[in-house]
Amino acid sequence: MQKNSSSVMAASAGRALGLSFRRASASLVAAAIVLVLAGCGIGDYVPWPGSTGGGRPAPARRPSIPAPSSPPEYRLSPAPAEWSALRGAEAALLAGRLSASSQSLASFADLDAPLRHSLEYLSRMNAGAPALVQPGGSLSYGQLRQSVEELRALLPRLDAEPGLLSERFVWYELAPDPLLTGYYSPVMEASLERQPGYEYPLYAPPTDLAARQGEYSRRAVDSGRVLQGRGLELAWLRNPADVFLLQTEGGGALRLPDGSLRGVHFAGTNGLPFKGLGKILLDAGALPKERLNREDIRAWCAANPARALELMAENRSYIFFRFTTAASEGSLGKPLTPLVSLATDPSLLPLGAVAVLQAPLSAKDGAGALRGIVLAQDVGADMRGARIDLYLGSGERAERLEANLRTHATLHLLVSKSALRARP
Repeated sequence: MQKNSSSVMAASAGRALGLSFRRASASLVAAAIVLVLAGCGIGDYVPWPGSTGGGRPAPARRPSIPAPSSPPEYRLSPAPAEWSALRGAEAALLAGRLSASSQSLASFADLDAPLRHSLEYLSRMNAGAPALVQPGGSLSYGQLRQSVEELRALLPRLDAEPGLLSERFVWYELAPDPLLTGYYSPVMEASLERQPGYEYPLYAPPTDLAARQGEYSRRAVDSGRVLQGRGLELAWLRNPADVFLLQTEGGGALRLPDGSLRGVHFAGTNGLPFKGLGKILLDAGALPKERLNREDIRAWCAANPARALELMAENRSYIFFRFTTAASEGSLGKPLTPLVSLATDPSLLPLGAVAVLQAPLSAKDGAGALRGIVLAQDVGADMRGARIDLYLGSGERAERLEANLRTHATLHLLVSKSALRARP
């Protein structure tokens, strides 16, 4: 996706994301006091590993989730992102408001399979290596793994005892509030062979992509046909807009003429700048603003394929694919879970991390507010800084949610208190 869930690791989130440990005067004595209190279940938080202070608790906030404005005008904040520890009472209040049903889960126990996927990834990483580096210290992959293990053990009790999340975990709040968008798995009509009605190729990455990224611009591929005759066509689609949409979402499913489905997923990018198709068509006067919806865009591109390809070349970015067994595979090499899996900037929220997300979704679709446990299981080429992308699933409802989801959210990183005290 250009949210594209990919192996492309995002750049640093700018100035220190840090947890803002500024109480150097308290020194190790204050840290020891906080550790003792936390161990007794009284302290509000446990210091970040390597820091010399107790951390700065986040300011009190209302737990309510505001409804989106109309029309929504949400932008990525230019301010540097920081994590700050919540007071225990605030974390307990937020934990009590969590709802598995807001994520279309029957129970928090349904998180076991996606947590297992995260655990498999974290188990392959060097336990002592830093997963998230901050000015006050770092969080290791071993601490992330211990946090996932502890959460899995608590799952059978969480529906009845959500307060366990505030007792066992430190809640670090991200400020400013991140920009939340969504992505989904579209299903496109396709053929594995070129035939009448299927004229627009989906390509696997060329072997020299890393050395010649700039030579594979969209114009070079679509108009210059620099990949023609190299056997890289995975499939052929009906509409040039369908190729563009799959590239924007980073993957999906192909419905073949016999009715079978094949998953496709991001396999590489030319690394060139991305520009959305809606903006391209609007700037060119091809469609008015009120018709920049997926159906009208697809219809216009189907009626004007040559002009569509010409305009699409203004988006120099080009995404390449590979076949997968699932339509929703993320950067961990595992299926994504709707309303649970996040694509993130790993320098902000590393792969494998556990977090709590609170955000309005879409009242139009009856989705209400999401208040749940989410997992960093994907990354994307345009995931930079305080931006998170929620996987929404597949189907018409997911498509509608994706079209309307652009809002500010509240995000808390959950880290096991035991893991922080152990400081592996």
